[in-house]
Amino acid sequence: MNDKVFDTLTGMYFTVDDPDGSYGTGQVIRLAAEGVYFVRFDGNEVTLPLELASIGEMLETTDEEFKLWRFFNTIEERDAWIEWLDAPSKPRVISLVKPTK
Repeated sequence: MNDKVFDTLTGMYFTVDDPDGSYGTGQVIRLAAEGVYFVRFDGNEVTLPLELASIGEMLETTDEEFKLWRFFNTIEERDAWIEWLDAPSKPRVISLVKPTK
């Protein structure tokens, strides 16, 4: 029997979607127990206390099968994702009239 616990999330940065359409950000701090991690959500002015999050919570999806939690190796990768996510969409104009020659 193998008693080794795999810890692959410690140090990862994350975003987690809320049902109201907003999202939270933070970092996985360390493994608390098998399948449970201490996470710290980002606060505006004060460092918020650690919270516990289970692997089950991190794997939850919406009814449309979209992931709620996304993980990133670096804060720069996470920030690039957020920048892309928050960028306004660019509408395209398509002409439905055939051009004359």
